[in-house]
Amino acid sequence: MIRVIKHILIEPTADRADRIESIRTVILAAFPDATAEIVPGLLDVDLVVEVRVPLWQLDEWQAVRKSWGDFSTVERSVEQAFDRLPGDPTA
Repeated sequence: MIRVIKHILIEPTADRADRIESIRTVILAAFPDATAEIVPGLLDVDLVVEVRVPLWQLDEWQAVRKSWGDFSTVERSVEQAFDRLPGDPTA
């Protein structure tokens, strides 16, 4: 299967571990065929959530990703993400 790699930069914050887990949870709930791994960023203090999305879901990823914003407030982003899960007729 061909996959597209997308990166989400996670800068150092006091709640970084919780944010990373929340972001991974949201991504995998919205895209069960995707993978999400944590990799080092370009700077020593940064981490990156490396998401591999199946090519056939790229358009859907772009639309949903825009609705997630920058994940600056995890709780708000998680709620919004679950409100906009692909295939949800109420979204």
